[in-house]
Amino acid sequence: MVTYLFDFDGTLVDSTEAVEKALRIAIEKTIPAVIESDLYDDYYKALFLFIKGKLTYQYLGVIHELVAQGTIHEYYKLMPRYIKDFPHARRVIRELRARGRRVISFSGEHTYPGGKVIFMKKTDWYDEFDEVITFRGTKDMLKKFQTLREFYPDEPFVWVDDSPSRFTYILDENTLLVQKASPYKSDVALLFERQNFLKIKSLREILEIDEGLSAFAGGDKT
Repeated sequence: MVTYLFDFDGTLVDSTEAVEKALRIAIEKTIPAVIESDLYDDYYKALFLFIKGKLTYQYLGVIHELVAQGTIHEYYKLMPRYIKDFPHARRVIRELRARGRRVISFSGEHTYPGGKVIFMKKTDWYDEFDEVITFRGTKDMLKKFQTLREFYPDEPFVWVDDSPSRFTYILDENTLLVQKASPYKSDVALLFERQNFLKIKSLREILEIDEGLSAFAGGDKT
């Protein structure tokens, strides 16, 4: 059996515009006066850094105000409404599972523990997977990847992600690393020298890759 690991944001769903739209509307709804003032940029940037987990001390006072006004809560309520599936995303996941593949969501957490799962459930993605695994940072990602490998020591993995920098840490030769092209992420040149690395433009290509793996293994495609 082949085990597929899929990143979520940027790979299966387009959340970049959703973040920007939800941030703006959340500020407008909870602190409307800020929109017309010269404080808007500071409030927007503070909220953006907060949800990305990169907040600096410079904006702590602003964050306290955003918490008090309910802006952060409003953002998390709005965000799932604007997340959009990439073309063919659900069809690919469902087809892989119909073929008997194990499909795992393997992606970075969203700001706080459980945040990514909440977004998946609100966008009806959670039950599309056999398992959902989230991680915080590179060290945690590698630890959880190693745990998966220990569970499935002999199975080939196919890891699909729009962030190729994550792949630079993976030296597992039984894992095919597949970069989903993204206008927001840069290529990592050294990856193109690896035999177990591919870059794709469309998620439909995953089904072709799966058929190729089945043929190579001499197994039934279904």
